[in-house]
Amino acid sequence: MFLQYFNLPEQPFGATPDPRFLFQTSSHREALSSLYTGFYGNRGFTVLIAEPGMGKTTLLFEFLDHIRDRAKTVFLFNTLCEAKDVLPMILHDLAVTPGAGLAERHRQLNDLLAVEARSGRRFVLVIDEAQNLSTDALEAVRLLTNFETVQSKLMQIVFSGQPQLADNMARPEVAQLLQRVSTICRLSPLSPAETTAYIEHRIKVVGYTGKRLFTSNALNLIADASCGIPRVINTLCFNSLCLCRAHKSKVVDDSIVGEVVDDLKLPVSQPRLAAPAAEVTPPVVTSFTELPEARVSSAMTTRYVTAALLVACIGLIAVFWSGSWKGARPSFTLSAAFSRIRHSSATKATKAVLAPVPATARVRLAAITPRTVTARNPTVPHPEIPADEATGPKTITVVPGDTLEAIATQNLGDYNHTVLRQIQALNPRLLDPDHIESGRTIRLPGRITQTTADVPTRKEP
Repeated sequence: MFLQYFNLPEQPFGATPDPRFLFQTSSHREALSSLYTGFYGNRGFTVLIAEPGMGKTTLLFEFLDHIRDRAKTVFLFNTLCEAKDVLPMILHDLAVTPGAGLAERHRQLNDLLAVEARSGRRFVLVIDEAQNLSTDALEAVRLLTNFETVQSKLMQIVFSGQPQLADNMARPEVAQLLQRVSTICRLSPLSPAETTAYIEHRIKVVGYTGKRLFTSNALNLIADASCGIPRVINTLCFNSLCLCRAHKSKVVDDSIVGEVVDDLKLPVSQPRLAAPAAEVTPPVVTSFTELPEARVSSAMTTRYVTAALLVACIGLIAVFWSGSWKGARPSFTLSAAFSRIRHSSATKATKAVLAPVPATARVRLAAITPRTVTARNPTVPHPEIPADEATGPKTITVVPGDTLEAIATQNLGDYNHTVLRQIQALNPRLLDPDHIESGRTIRLPGRITQTTADVPTRKEP
């Protein structure tokens, strides 16, 4: 082992989901905040979706550690099971011998939930690798949400899985399960800067205080080869330190990393999953049927729009030409014709062929949260993610009953045209300020800057 050679107190790049090593990027903070909102808001059903190796299980362990004193928890990871096995697995995890029949098992679980509810504790069921659940098993889990009182749910369920989970939940057979999902959160790959910070974070957690173990070029190569996936980053760092010791060197350079990449057959400079800072706003997702791995080909869309415009123009010329020869007035106006052109173009673009994309270019999943019209519960904490700087933008998570006016007034002290415009500049997807869903995140400016366009000009007499 290289630990003694590099004076490392313990292994910094292990393969277990240790929450001590959790490195919270912006997407990790958003996902964790969504899990907390679902728990404290008693939302019933929360879904976490991410690519393999993104740290879903580590994030779940951090969530469970946070709520350990407030809830009874069950964590299931063996999802290659039949529907009839779901309830016995839950009871076994609770150290209860399952009864003989389904009715008896439901009674056992109901008694346990009642005990926890009377003691003021919640019950949380976390199912990892949920994409492996069959349709019948998904329906069996959905039936567990029927354990409730007139005031609240007795069980909070968290699904965690790969993007295939979205496809499975889009099936008509489990439509009732989809309707019960209140929040969907996801994890994005690390950027090159985040990859460097991630590696340094793990080395710091184990207590290493010596010189740098990786050169800048080595870190850049690891970021390219790993595509920002934490599990691959750990593998590259571990093997690079092993090879560095074999070469009797004290610093990992790009030549060592390059050799490791060649040995592992990892491609370099692949497209990243992480979305850019100013990404194009995706279409609003209304159901899981819009979530599968697909995108509209821009080239195909351009061809459809061009063809639609060409056909419409030819039609206009033919109609007007015919009207001029016959002396008849055309049956439609020019504005109506262009309206039809725009409608036809939009229709063609919408129906463009959806092309499958690689795992490294997935469309970001939007959180599906039904609008809540009940009054905001003062006992529900308002998760807030602190800003990196005192005067910089900050991100908050909308809780049930929130309005944009209330959020702006509470955090910025005012709500007017200037405030609204600056909030929309930070949130391109905030198309309707009068309709914000609970569970989504909103970025707020650190301070309101008044531009010259906002100051009324003095008119000369």
